[in-house]
Order: sequence, then structure tokens, then C-alpha cells
Amino acid sequence: MFDWLRRLKKPTASSRSMLGNSTEPVVRVEVAEFAPGIIPYLGVVAIAQLALYEAATQAVLGASKLEAKEALAEIAADALAKHQAFVTELSRRGEEPHQVMRPFTNTVNRFRARLAVPDWHQHVLSVWLVGGLFDGFFASLAEGLNDNYRKEAIRVLHDETGRGRLQQLLGQEIAADPRLSDRLALWGRRLVGDTLLLASEVLTLSERREFDPAGMEPIFTEITAEHMRRMDSLGLTA
Repeated sequence: MFDWLRRLKKPTASSRSMLGNSTEPVVRVEVAEFAPGIIPYLGVVAIAQLALYEAATQAVLGASKLEAKEALAEIAADALAKHQAFVTELSRRGEEPHQVMRPFTNTVNRFRARLAVPDWHQHVLSVWLVGGLFDGFFASLAEGLNDNYRKEAIRVLHDETGRGRLQQLLGQEIAADPRLSDRLALWGRRLVGDTLLLASEVLTLSERREFDPAGMEPIFTEITAEHMRRMDSLGLTA
């Protein structure tokens, strides 16, 4: 997968349907095909949302402007609400949420450690970009859940409360200091790689099919395309 990450580029119509210069069509692989069981799914998405909440609250503390604090506080509240929705469902099913989340703690902590950075603007970009990628990825994964909670999980994750406001804040910061563009673009390229690493670990939880890194390029391409779309919306080159 690391070799493929180094070759990341904006996908064209042909690269989405073909691998490299090969004339063989890519077999379509959907994220939903790798859905885990409902309990591990709830556990991993709950702890991921908790990590996003923690990251957003740290960004609030580092903000110098009230407007920025308010935008980040809204994002933090949204992530916490999503976390609570999933742990509530675990409790309803008779599970202890902390016990279900515990197996995924090291994975999420490693991801958080890779994103640790003292630069406030890079940290805020992480909160905005990774939050959107996480929600989209986990919503796609939920499509394959063999459980009646599937639609509710998708509904919760599709809630974009506050994300547009944070995007606007980032855009204003970049406009006020154009020198931020290059630094944030470089940081964004690191973010997508780290997000793909986490996604690959989650995909190994599948109960429906075996995870084979060699066959994951279509899924990684979709995640990367979404990353590029979000970067483009800020005028940043992914």
C-alpha cells in the first residue's frame, strides 16, 4: 500500500476504471463488502468519534479568536453527539461500551499520534478533513451491516453540523495569510496517507470477505478522491 500511496495523483476517468496503463478493467470493490459485525462496528466508530472530539477540543484551546473557538466547539459537540449515539446503542444491546471500544484503542491512538502537531492551522485542517473522511468511510461501511441499525448509523454519520462553518474559517485564515497554502497542502498529503492506513486496519475486521491489501486500490482511490475534493474546496493542491 505504501508504494501505491507514493503514486497518488488526481484520478481521471480512465484511472478510475483501469489500473495504471493496464487494459484489464478494475474489479469494483465496495467498502460495504468489508463490513464487520455490528458490535465491533459500533465499537470502532464510537472510539473514532471520541478521538475526533478530543482533537476538536484541543483545537478550541489553541484558538486565539472567539469565532474560531465557536466553530471548533460546534465540531467537538457534533463528534461527541455521534460518539454518544453509538455507545448508547451498545448499551441498549447489553454491551459495556468501554469494553467493546478497548480493542481498538491502540489503533486509534497510533493514528492520533501521527497527527500530533503543534501548528494550530495544521491541527484544525486535521479536524475538518479527517472528520469528513471518517464519517464518509464509516457511513459507506455501514451500508454492508447485516443489522437493522444500518440506516440509523448512516443517518448519524451523514450529519455535517458545523463542518461548513469550519471550512469557511479555514478559508478565511488562508486568505488572510496565503503563505499557509503550501504548508497546509503538504500537511493534507500526509493526512490522506495516515487516514488510508487507519481505514485499512478497520477493513481487516470484515466478517464477509478476507482483506487483501493488493486488491484495495479501488477503495483507496475513492477515499483519496474525496480527500482531493475537500482540499480543492479550500484552494489547496492535494
